[in-house]
Amino acid sequence: MSTPIDDTAVAAKALELERFLPEGRRDEFRRLIETLAEAAACRESQTAEIGELRGQVRRQGARVVRMQEIFRANDQAFATFRSAMLLSRRLRRMADLPDMLAELSRTMGVAALTCLLSREQFAAYVPPGFPCPTAKALGAAVNALPRGTDPRRVYVGPLAALPRPDFFFDPAILADQPKLRDGSCFIAPLADKYQPKRRIGVLAMADVDPSRYTPSKGTDFLEHFCEVLAGDLLHVKIHEELARQRESDELTGIPNRAFLRRHGPALLSLSARREAPVALLFCDLDRFKAVNDTFGHEAGDLVLGDVARAMAARVRVYDLLARLGGDEFVVVMPDAGADEAAVMAERIRDCVAEVAAERGLPGLSVSIGVALHVPGQDIDDLVRAADAAMYREKRAPAIE
Repeated sequence: MSTPIDDTAVAAKALELERFLPEGRRDEFRRLIETLAEAAACRESQTAEIGELRGQVRRQGARVVRMQEIFRANDQAFATFRSAMLLSRRLRRMADLPDMLAELSRTMGVAALTCLLSREQFAAYVPPGFPCPTAKALGAAVNALPRGTDPRRVYVGPLAALPRPDFFFDPAILADQPKLRDGSCFIAPLADKYQPKRRIGVLAMADVDPSRYTPSKGTDFLEHFCEVLAGDLLHVKIHEELARQRESDELTGIPNRAFLRRHGPALLSLSARREAPVALLFCDLDRFKAVNDTFGHEAGDLVLGDVARAMAARVRVYDLLARLGGDEFVVVMPDAGADEAAVMAERIRDCVAEVAAERGLPGLSVSIGVALHVPGQDIDDLVRAADAAMYREKRAPAIE
């Protein structure tokens, strides 16, 4: 049969044909008709099953395509997260933070990315101009964000809904990209992992796409990254804080011998490459022991602090002033020869004389030895040469 025939049509034709058959062949004919009817019914059933299977295949194919799209999106999100993590983990100096954030913005593919850090904790470590609102202002801005269900105050939604968008994003960027105001943003506090209730800052990202950051989309990667970034920022800051403590003289606040030994070689190396002169002044206070013996060590410490501050105010911004210990100080002067060193020595003598006059210590003065760097000489050799020159000056009056 070329076309399906229902049971009624088959029965009618069978009765019509059966009249022309001999009586003995009619049963055989009926069995044949029944077999044909069963075969037709089986074909119809198979056709229906094939149609259903094809429908299932189409539906499964659509699911596979959707799963592939989700996998690609997740894979891209994870790749971005991994790149962001690497950038955060590579941060070694707070001075490099602005460059790292610029690279992070490119990695995240966002139009605006801002990191705000607490002024009380980070202002002394970040470069000048880095946004550091007070902890009070930071807390007020975060608490004013539209309320959501997240107890950590993470905000995901329209930028236009922010009470103070210019607090979280540079007003110049908002003015330069007006479409951002109709876009979406993600804002998360950066918590101190050692004191989770204390905020150290905020990370904010904005995009012109209103659908990029919405409550219906997961932000697990971003929130975890904020936890990692907060920890890395604290580690770098603590490392720099410890380094300053190790390399800063506790009594006077100026660099100490460790600082000189760490940074002095770099100054000598740079000057050697530029074929520029370097002078080192070794300064030793005269009759300082008498101050301690007469007025006590506490008074002597105050005098040392006054002298250090006075010298720091006289040296050039690119000179290196350090206290070696006791009443000994050195000044490393890049791009300075004998003439410049002589001028600086007079300035230091004047400032010590001023401290002596203010403190009522007429006998207090300073002996200064000058040494000029020669090729191949390391920082310790240069200090020893200036020290020897200082002793020659100190002994000169007795020789006369």
